[in-house]
Amino acid sequence: MKALFFLASFVVFAACGPTTSAPQTAVEHLPYSTTSDSALHYFALGWQQIMDEGRYGPSEVTYRKALSFDPDFLIGMATLGRLTLDTTERKRIEQELAGSHTDLPEDERELLGLYTNFVRFTNLRAHSPAAAMDMLKKVLPGGQEILGKLVRKYPAEVYLKCEYVELINSNHGPQAGLDSLAVLTVDRHADNHFLLGFQASLEAELGRHEKALEIANRLASIIADKTAPKPLAVYADVYLAVDSLALAKEYADKAVLLDPRNLDASRLQTRINVRIKAEKNL
Repeated sequence: MKALFFLASFVVFAACGPTTSAPQTAVEHLPYSTTSDSALHYFALGWQQIMDEGRYGPSEVTYRKALSFDPDFLIGMATLGRLTLDTTERKRIEQELAGSHTDLPEDERELLGLYTNFVRFTNLRAHSPAAAMDMLKKVLPGGQEILGKLVRKYPAEVYLKCEYVELINSNHGPQAGLDSLAVLTVDRHADNHFLLGFQASLEAELGRHEKALEIANRLASIIADKTAPKPLAVYADVYLAVDSLALAKEYADKAVLLDPRNLDASRLQTRINVRIKAEKNL
């Protein structure tokens, strides 16, 4: 199963304009209940950093800044809970998130319940990996249903869309993920950095290596900031799929050097090193 950023996806504030093939929805973005514009700003910036740029470390700082403007912003708290490496803090956040939260609007409440389950999964995995995976298998189908509803209702929410495609892939496989991605990007978000990188990875997983490399090249060409780890991690994934271990290692090492907290890159680096070691021992 592909790593699901710790299974995360959320709001973005820049989106493509309306088209003649799809009527403009009255409410484009999920209306979170915080009254702090600054909290929402830094919350969105954190997701841009982690999903589009691959900067996990800086994004944690940004999420903490969001919470400094509204400590009761529960969705922001849940996001931090899935990212922090502090076990004590993560357990405290899980306890704070527990409950029905009936005061929240239904859409936000359902999303918070899903995120709370992801925090719980991370805490459980620390001492019981098998039980954590069993729990995750039960959570993912319902999570797909929740995100599917929200994506249709709030079409500008690109990171909800990102995680929706991730869950489709986890529940039904890479071809289903690609098919859904194609439909979801007909009108907008086709050039979103995360979605392009995920598309390349799925194509590589299915053995369509030329197509995967073509998409990875396109991603690298549209990211102006060459210090962003995202395209490097995507290249590492694609080259690992084609058994070009030296190139895969080069890209993974560069991505980890840029951000040691990048989960995609560090997990790829481990897999690549294991493969290289195994080949040396043949």
